[in-house]
Amino acid sequence: MMPARRRPTMDTPAITFRPLLEDDLPTMHLWLNDPAVVEWWEGDDVTWPAVVSDYGPGHGDPVEHWIADLEGEPMGWIQCYTAADLLEEETWYWRDHLDVESTAGIDYLVGKEHRGRGLGSAMIRAFVRDVVFPSHPEWARAAAGPFQANVGSWKALEKAGFTQRAVLEDEEGDCVLMVMERVDLEAEPERPASRSVDNRVTAP
Repeated sequence: MMPARRRPTMDTPAITFRPLLEDDLPTMHLWLNDPAVVEWWEGDDVTWPAVVSDYGPGHGDPVEHWIADLEGEPMGWIQCYTAADLLEEETWYWRDHLDVESTAGIDYLVGKEHRGRGLGSAMIRAFVRDVVFPSHPEWARAAAGPFQANVGSWKALEKAGFTQRAVLEDEEGDCVLMVMERVDLEAEPERPASRSVDNRVTAP
């Protein structure tokens, strides 16, 4: 079930979310072939056929792929999934630190032209608040495990309200397990929205 549109609770840019469509695949191919993204993509195949297979309508993975739009233009990609569903690929090292059955895993990227403006953290926080938790009452927390060396990524999570749960060894390099608990986010007092802000979820 997709959440309804809602007003923002904090001052953030005008970011909206919509499911990734086939028409978005050329943009995804461009983003995934950016050297700054390839550096942290663990050797994934980012050729055009692989992007169509992994992100197209028939991808078959137990994940939700979303596009974040900034004022109507694509600015980034973000996905969510039940952590228990991707143990072999993504989340096997989370099990000693949280309940993977009630945890949403997220992954994300921001297009090159939108980096360095604080939009990554705004996108992550809005996505968790407006998509992840409202759409999935079974998820008690959201988590991500970027490489420790990818400082920009885990700092964006930190700025979005995630806290560090553990530093874990991975064959590709140490990772930082970052977590946001639903109860912590919901306990935060609502702050007045700026008149220029229109954070909302666009249901398909």
